[in-house]
Amino acid sequence: MKRSPRRAVTGITAAILLTCGLTAEAGASEGPDSLQQQINEVLAATDGGVQISRYEIAWNGGEAIMAFPLPGERHAPPSSTEAVKLQAETAGLSTSATADAVAEAAEQVTGAMADEATPAGEEEPTVGVAATSPDCPTVTIGNDYYCFYQYKNWEGRRLAFSAAYRGYVYFSAYDFVNRTSSWSNKGGKTIYVRGRTESGNDGSCNQYSQNGWTEPAHTNSSSLSASLDNTADCFWTS
Repeated sequence: MKRSPRRAVTGITAAILLTCGLTAEAGASEGPDSLQQQINEVLAATDGGVQISRYEIAWNGGEAIMAFPLPGERHAPPSSTEAVKLQAETAGLSTSATADAVAEAAEQVTGAMADEATPAGEEEPTVGVAATSPDCPTVTIGNDYYCFYQYKNWEGRRLAFSAAYRGYVYFSAYDFVNRTSSWSNKGGKTIYVRGRTESGNDGSCNQYSQNGWTEPAHTNSSSLSASLDNTADCFWTS
């Protein structure tokens, strides 16, 4: 039986990703893997996190996903196929829609993983430049997400939350206390971000805190002011 073009592309992409993964593992065996060390540190400092790809950790079945930049890069890659699967499940997409979303994600991330696997002595991976827009999952997979970034210009770690997530969220649960320098709200909710009034006390981070900011629906910021940079300890949604 003749395979469909989509299945053929997906099969090729999967093979490339497997090859890149094996290459990365081989490199890791030769010396310290800084990316894996970062991931291990976050997993050790939090509860319930699961590593779902070379560069991602997921909590609560994909309600929150943290992505790390690959070595030599400034920006985290697009969502991996595993992340998209979780995002699609959270959004309640059909099986066929999920398959299409996963195939599209595989095509987007293959280049990033291939760059990381470039052998020593050959062309170096391209170092990321300042982004013109944030890479935060959006309605293309059937759901809206909002993201917090470790550095300005949406660089560093990307911590993404599903629009379905409700209630108070403390960044301590994701080892992300005082680590937000830029953000993106791709959803229709309003996000209220605050800092603690008492150092080390999550309970002091609430709606009565004076320091913080508000993220209207479908907005983003590439750079927080000096007074707000690296001050976020919690948030809640409208």
